[in-house]
Amino acid sequence: MKKILLSLMLLCCALAGKAQTTTDVVKAVLQHGDQVSVFKGGNAFVQAMTAAVDGDVITLSDGQFAPAPINKSVSIYGAGYESNAETGTAVSCLLGNVYIGVQGDTLCNVHLEGLYINNGYLYAGYSNGGIKNVTVEKCRMQNALNMAGYNENMTIKQCVLNSGLARGGEYKNMLISNCIVIGQVSGYTENGETLVDHSICAGNRYSGNNGRGITWTNCIFTYNTNSNVCGPYSVVKNSLKRTFAYFNDGTTTENIYNVGDISQVFADAENGDYSDERTWELKQPDVWIGTDGTQIGIHGGIGWSKVPRTPVIKSLELNVEGTQLRINYEAEARD
Repeated sequence: MKKILLSLMLLCCALAGKAQTTTDVVKAVLQHGDQVSVFKGGNAFVQAMTAAVDGDVITLSDGQFAPAPINKSVSIYGAGYESNAETGTAVSCLLGNVYIGVQGDTLCNVHLEGLYINNGYLYAGYSNGGIKNVTVEKCRMQNALNMAGYNENMTIKQCVLNSGLARGGEYKNMLISNCIVIGQVSGYTENGETLVDHSICAGNRYSGNNGRGITWTNCIFTYNTNSNVCGPYSVVKNSLKRTFAYFNDGTTTENIYNVGDISQVFADAENGDYSDERTWELKQPDVWIGTDGTQIGIHGGIGWSKVPRTPVIKSLELNVEGTQLRINYEAEARD
């Protein structure tokens, strides 16, 4: 009900704001309990974060927003990271560097969903401050996701990491699930607890010599040259790679599917290049099976979806009766 209220508020504000300038159209809705506040313009997200307290929910319309430090235990929902009329998604873009965390302390319980972070980096944690129980879901990061400090129970799922992920500091129970990872997943400790599961690793080398302490399961490595796939101390299980790609010394492997060329893997294209239109369906989904009995790649496990879990208003009727505004609507929750 709370998310339905937020979506309804955004739609009503959009209806009221059609005659305003473009910079007034983008909006952030802040919900604190039963209280709802609406902020407009390019700095709307900054204003919403400033006014928020722990436990609040911020919902962004489509449009471009100036970034703000995420230094409170909040949930932030956007309209998506790509425009698609069939799924009803649009783009909520944070332009610039986005920081999650608090200097000198540990920030817990943050949720980001349906956002495109462009023209900047997503920084999770500080060298003198950690994060715990952070989820980044159905987001796209144009630049690398940079990790620092202490990190516990971070989940990144159904995301597009255009420039990979750089880790530093101490890690415990980090999950990257059903993601498109373009570029390296690199790290600096042998004992980091990071699992990359049911993901497509497309682009450069996937760990390099610093990719330590990473377990890869049910993944597809699409690097189509004779290069190392994973760095030392990695564990790779039930995954697919090109035959002549190799694993670095010290990598533990189990049940690796080898193909002569990536053109043999996907049904929708002959390469591993990312595009918004790609489905990433496999040519042999019943043959390339992962550890959980589902197909390897992003359609196994929890599956692949770009659609944030905010409700869609199917119908809306506004009636003014004296000083009262009566609203009749039908909302449908997305999967």
